[in-house]
Amino acid sequence: MKILIISDAWEPQLNGVVRTYQNIIPEIEALGHTVKIIGPRDFPYRTPPINHDVELALFPGRTIEETLDSFEPDRVHIAVEGPIGWSARNICLKRGIKFSTCFHSNFADFFVAKLGGRFNALANVLSKKSFDVLRNFHEASSGIFVASKALEEELVSHGFKGPFLPMTRGAKAEFFHTGPATKFEGLPRPIILSVGRVSQEKNYDVFLSTECEGTKVVIGDGPYLEALKKKYPDVVFLGRREKEELGEYFRSADVFAFPSEFDTFGIVQVEALISGIPVAALDSYAAKSVLTDPQFGSYDKDFRAAILQAADCVGDQSTREERSKKAREQYSWGKAAKQFLAFDPSLV
Repeated sequence: MKILIISDAWEPQLNGVVRTYQNIIPEIEALGHTVKIIGPRDFPYRTPPINHDVELALFPGRTIEETLDSFEPDRVHIAVEGPIGWSARNICLKRGIKFSTCFHSNFADFFVAKLGGRFNALANVLSKKSFDVLRNFHEASSGIFVASKALEEELVSHGFKGPFLPMTRGAKAEFFHTGPATKFEGLPRPIILSVGRVSQEKNYDVFLSTECEGTKVVIGDGPYLEALKKKYPDVVFLGRREKEELGEYFRSADVFAFPSEFDTFGIVQVEALISGIPVAALDSYAAKSVLTDPQFGSYDKDFRAAILQAADCVGDQSTREERSKKAREQYSWGKAAKQFLAFDPSLV
């Protein structure tokens, strides 16, 4: 089967959308399928980088049409509700091509949450309008992939009718696993680690302003990094780390901090759990989706309480091994790829 994935988020961006497809595509190909993904860099006209590393394709229709004609996919998947995604949606509808979508990021809630001043009074109206736009985009598809039942229930509450399709996430076993602590020597314990794109929607201020013992560490790059360095001089900022080195930092930490309220899943939570460390999260459907076992950590509306509760279940090395084993049983990229392949839009 030839599969075309169309996404406004793709390399060199580094975010949950990109990492999802970076990881499931090799699994899909290993099962004998051919995958082609097109992102902003495949289009001749683009905006300059926005918000650090994000580029938007301009006038994407012609390239999409040419790709559909030359690649002749058996299946089309549209990943993101950006200019490329909307253009691909409209072209597919015009041509009578069925396609799937995936609800990756809840920017409607993020947009409304960041409104200030007199716009606060319009929050409910603007939230409804934002979800109306998103619903219009996704409801044209043959199926909407969601990372969890909690996310499906959230979308249903906003009028989405589906059909909804499960597609969970995973962690690369060669990079993320239990083992000895090889990093953070000399820093006061516990080490409370957060990893991700350093941007405002990730809610880093909630974590970094929380009073707690030990050392706070942030790994990642992004448009909000320099501002955070100035605001929180006592925090250890390590910049971007990847693959095995990133895995070393995960398994050398004590607690993983996940303060985001707008992620729909949070791959980093799974990477932390498979590395053996518990997660402290804000109460959100991303946290509820992943922290399904008491050993996995805690979520709370009070982030300090979540950190303290997660620290209580750190345990010894055997506890870490058991936590990792439970997480590996639930989450893998191979499982996610098979879930992606299980849906056949042509039958809908």
